[in-house]
Amino acid sequence: MAATGWKNAFYGLLLLGGLVVLVVVPGVVSCALPNEGRPLTERLDIGYGATIQPPAGSRLDVTDSRPGSGEVVLLVDGVEVRLSAQSFRGDGEPYAAHARDKFQRDQGLQLLGRPEPLRTTSGVTGERGSLVAEDEYAVSDNGCYAILTAGSVGVVALVTPVTNCAVLPTSVSDALASIEIEGAA
Repeated sequence: MAATGWKNAFYGLLLLGGLVVLVVVPGVVSCALPNEGRPLTERLDIGYGATIQPPAGSRLDVTDSRPGSGEVVLLVDGVEVRLSAQSFRGDGEPYAAHARDKFQRDQGLQLLGRPEPLRTTSGVTGERGSLVAEDEYAVSDNGCYAILTAGSVGVVALVTPVTNCAVLPTSVSDALASIEIEGAA
């Protein structure tokens, strides 16, 4: 009978050790691994036929990025450049209006002033503007956005934290100007 008690205690400790391994090890591994990939040097596929030439020295945030599927997050010069590409139906203006509404509704960011026209080096057109956090509960910091459309593809870029678009790092402005959308004239 006493042997059974020790046996049960042993298996109980073994089970407890297994649970500790399942709970603790993933957290330790996650903390030990970097969130940033290697420096990027070649054009990066955002998705839906959209590409960007990442700024020199930028790194891909590997936790939030899915290159080629519409979500890319670049880390460079102390800012985060969050790029999202998707297809849409109809005209680019309703797409842009929807994206602006999402900044306010989902992230608590308010458009500061009027959007400015934007044209990339490849001729893709759109707009850019500055965003400010509405209150202390905003999901994101102040930033700058860009919305580009060509055909039935749209790209939204959100750069945070920056005071406004006028103070974007040159490397980030150049990267946004490098965005290409397949089929754009």
